[in-house]
This record gives sequence, structure tokens and C-alpha cells, in this order.
Amino acid sequence: MSKPPVTRRTRILLAGVALAAVVVLGLLSGDAPVRVGPDGTITRSSAPAGGPASGVRARTVDPTFGNALARAGRGGTIAFGSAEVTDGDVTISGTVVDARAGTPVPSVEVVFRSERGEEAVQAGEDGRYAITLARGRYRAFVRDESVLSVGRPEGPRLPTLPSAEVAGVPDEGLMPIIVAAADADAVDLSVVRGGTIIGQVTDTRGKAIAGAVVRARGGAWRPALGTDVAETDALGNFVLHLPAGGYVLEATHERFAGVADSSERVNLPAGAKLTSTLALTAGCVIAGRVIDAKGNASSDGAIEKRWGASDLEFGPAGSVESDGTFRWVTTEEADVTLRAWPWKSPPSQSRTFPCRDGARFTDVVFTLQDRAPDIEGTLVDEHGQPVPFAFVDLAPQSAGGIGQQERTDANGHWQVFSMPAGSYRISASAPGHGVAVTTVQAPARAVALQLGGVGRIEGTTTLLVAGTFELTDVSCLDTGRRGRVALGQQHRLVQVVGGRFTIDDLPACNLVARAIWRDQAVRLDVEVPASGTARVEIALGPPHAKTVHGLVRDADGRIVRDALVTAAYKGGRTAVARSDDAGRFTLQTFSGATLSADHDGAQGLATVGMANVDEEQVDIMLGVVDRPRGWDD
Repeated sequence: MSKPPVTRRTRILLAGVALAAVVVLGLLSGDAPVRVGPDGTITRSSAPAGGPASGVRARTVDPTFGNALARAGRGGTIAFGSAEVTDGDVTISGTVVDARAGTPVPSVEVVFRSERGEEAVQAGEDGRYAITLARGRYRAFVRDESVLSVGRPEGPRLPTLPSAEVAGVPDEGLMPIIVAAADADAVDLSVVRGGTIIGQVTDTRGKAIAGAVVRARGGAWRPALGTDVAETDALGNFVLHLPAGGYVLEATHERFAGVADSSERVNLPAGAKLTSTLALTAGCVIAGRVIDAKGNASSDGAIEKRWGASDLEFGPAGSVESDGTFRWVTTEEADVTLRAWPWKSPPSQSRTFPCRDGARFTDVVFTLQDRAPDIEGTLVDEHGQPVPFAFVDLAPQSAGGIGQQERTDANGHWQVFSMPAGSYRISASAPGHGVAVTTVQAPARAVALQLGGVGRIEGTTTLLVAGTFELTDVSCLDTGRRGRVALGQQHRLVQVVGGRFTIDDLPACNLVARAIWRDQAVRLDVEVPASGTARVEIALGPPHAKTVHGLVRDADGRIVRDALVTAAYKGGRTAVARSDDAGRFTLQTFSGATLSADHDGAQGLATVGMANVDEEQVDIMLGVVDRPRGWDD
């Protein structure tokens, strides 16, 4: 079956507004849960924490939209216990850890930032740090050139050009929020090893270009200190500090369209210092403004490029600013067909431009069509209150449909245009209010889309007694597991006390996520009830030494003598034994180790369980691979 036509609402990353990580440190589980307000105040409550939490990216947006986001604040609350908060300083301590290797990182600067400024301390040779702080709310990160604090980058709803506004500007949404309420230990801060790209931006004749903005695109992580974007100095020089990985370097300047060879990929190993020269070309620039049918400036939204033959075959290729202006560039030499499609508006008519190197099309005006929406409705929270400035996504469920995305207005109302008749799956989410999924037939009016609320997870860790782990890659599977509901990236640092943890304000849904501790990752798949609690057990923590006894049998159940049994654990740690005349073996290994038995070319595999016990019976049958249910590599 052929794919449905695509418009601005597809071929983009379906990421909403981010949730920052929040940890209330040093409080044990007990009575009424502790809640952290947007201003960092700490109170007790008997009701589940709620309230919106959204992020503001460095992008020019409608002032009303920006103000609403600012009021909402950034934060998902993770609460611990009921201890009273008193005045006085607290001490936070932990380890700086290499997220990939799981090993301590020595002698780096650990920074806790608040509205009062920064407090910093140097980690020791063992990676340990301890810092004394006034009680309050902090953003925590590591400042170093060899390792970086990182977070999952938010995929933009619309493509944008590199901006000097974010060059070297810290992105606090990628830093965990630490609410220091009492002394706390084992607060690990994860980092990744990185490298440096030193370069120069010139024109095609080799003349240096000052004031160009360079951006590294394509990495799995974004540095929290914004060092993936830089502005060139008077000699055209720039420096980027990036996590190890592969990148494409982009650059823009008001006199140029972009890099002449925009497809070249840079592979940056950990610890490397690479050099790169980027040559900007004049290219093709199309700039102007977007107005509605009455001549008023439009709001922000998409500039779309036609990629096929029909009017349904457009995709997002640029953006309209909040004042209705736009600047779109390309280094390709071809006829280009564009149209404008701001949020909550019908699209404009398209125009074709003969793009050649050096071509400039200025004062271009796109006029929006005057037409009624094909599907419209209102998004409300679990209490029936309108949810402003949230994203709504539509996916076609029948042939001939197109995918779209839209944004609610200040009253929670949304509407979409140019939708072929047919069935559409509509989904939405809002931090602190959950998700919503429904299916409608277009055209449709007064679609009621209500978010399902939030719940909590209470859980235990089988091996981690005290410390922190990161909850990431959070999404919701919709009914029947036909797809996932788009959620903003959530970077939550979860504290474990006495082998137990609590996570509040999770969307009520079939939630899928990853729990990461150092170099370990475990998949979570749990049904979170609205205003209720789900309970899970996850296998995270340092390896638990264990004596393993077992019996080796063949496929017919007969004992196998003199079989070679090998236990393999991460980091190359192995142990071997041979089965005796009764087919039995004993060896020393760790929880989670893989056991293999070999005899006369027949092999069998089994896995040591994660239970926190000192001895375990694990039998191996040749020709059988046995992994416990729920195991995650």
C-alpha cells in the first residue's frame, strides 16, 4: 500500500515541550508526599501533584504563547516523603559518572546554579563530589572540555536556521533540577566524553566571515551548555565542544544561504580535536512576510516546500516568525515551490521561484486563504479546563489522508485545514495533565479532546540501595499498541532511598520508558492509572556477587558430565567450571551474568537472575537459550 501524502505535519520529529528533571533530595518515604512548587517552595499535600510544566526554547514566538509557557515553568515533580523542611544549609554529595562506561570521572568541576548565581566544587580523583548549599532549587551540571553534561535534544516542530541567540547559551531544560531539602548522598551526575571541533567560516574565495552562526546537527545528545552552536569571531573562527559522534555542520549569515557542501559529515571521536573549514555560498534567498486575507500579519508557523507533484505533497522546510516575516534559503539550483502555513490558519497559495546561485527574492508576500477548517475542536485537561498552546497531532487512518500537526490557542481551541475526507487519529499531550487519543471522520466539528490526567509510579530497585537513575525516552502507547502518543522529552533524575523510589506526574497511560543507571538500561512498560499508583521492580544497580549452582542436562533431560560452563559479565569478567559426574557445577559470578555450557559441540545458554540473594540455582539445558522474562539488554 502506498504511503499517504505528507504535509507540514509530518516528516518532523514529534516532540513537544520538554520536562526538566526534578529531584527532592534527602527526604525518606513516609506520610504525605512532598510537593515542589514552580518557585522552588516545598510543601506537603495528600493529593497527587499536578500542574502544567513546559519549556521555553530560544525561538521568537508569539508573546502570549511565551508568557503562558513562562508561567507554567519547567519541571516534573519527583517527591520523596514527608520530612519537615527547615532553614539552614544542606550537603549534597555523589559521583560524576561516565554514562557510557559506568565509571567515575575524576577532577571535573561540578556546578549548582540558582537564581542567586553559581556554586561550584571540584570532584576528586575518585569522581566523588560534595557541596554545601543553602536550601532551595538548583540546576546541576558539569563544566569541562573533555566531558559534557548532556540531554536528549528536543526535536523542533519546524525547521529553523542556526541562531546567534542560542550560541553558547546554556539550555537549562537539559540539566536536572535539584531541590535541596536535606542532606543527600549518592546523587550521581552523568556525563559523556566529547571532543572539540575548531574551524573557520569563509566565502568560496577563502575570505573569513565574521558573525556567521555555526551549528552541529545530528548527535544523539545535546550539550547542556549550548556548545554545539557558536558565532564566528572577527577572523571567522569558531569552536564547538560536542559529545563524541557524527555531525553535519551548518552555518548561516545574512549575506549567504549556507555551506557550499552541506552533506559532509564529521565523525568526532572522544578526546579528539578536529579542524574544519566551512565555505559559505551565496545560494538562493527568499524572504518576505505572510498576511491573512484582511492584510494583517500572520502568527508564527511553517514555510513548506513542495516535494511532489500535487498540492498535498508539501513538507515543512522553514519557519515563519511571530511577526509574520520569514527568510528561507537553499544552496540547490532548481525551481522551488513554497507556501506559508502558520499555526491555526489555512495555507497560502503556493509560488514557484527559479533558485540559482546568487538569486535574491525579497519582499515576497504570501496571503493566507479565507476558508473554514475541516476539523476543529477544543483540548481540555482532566478537569475540563482548556489547555492553551499545546500541540495536537493528526494521523490518517484511511487512504488519501494526510498527516498534520496543530497548536491550540489561548482558549484551548484548535483547527486544521485542507484535510481530505476520511478517518484520522488525533492525539495530544500536556505536561502535568496526561495524554488524549481519539478517532474522528473528517469533516468534523466540536471535537472534544480531553486529557486523561496523571498518576505515579512507586517502585523498588533490586540492586541499587541508594543513588539516582535517569528516566528518559518516555512515551505512551495508544489503545491496541497501534502507535505512540508524542510526548516532549523528559529528563528526570530519580532518587532511590533504601531501594525504593517514587515518580509523580506521569501521564496516565500504557507508559513506556527507559531507566538508566550508569551503563545499565532497563525498559519500563507499565500501565499508570489516573490519580493512582503503579508499582514496578527494576533491575538496576551495582553487580551483586553471587554463588551459582546448577545442573547441565542434554535435550533429552540426561545429565551431562564434564561440560564446560562459563559465566560472562559486563566488562569482560568471566568465571569457568566443569560439571561433575552428577552433572553439577558451582562458580562465582554476578547477578545478570550470562551462563553458557558446551559439550561435544552442543551448547546451551541461561541467565543468572537479578534477585538480591547470595546463592542461586541455575540449570542449563544444551540446545536451549533461556532468558528471564522482562530481560533487557
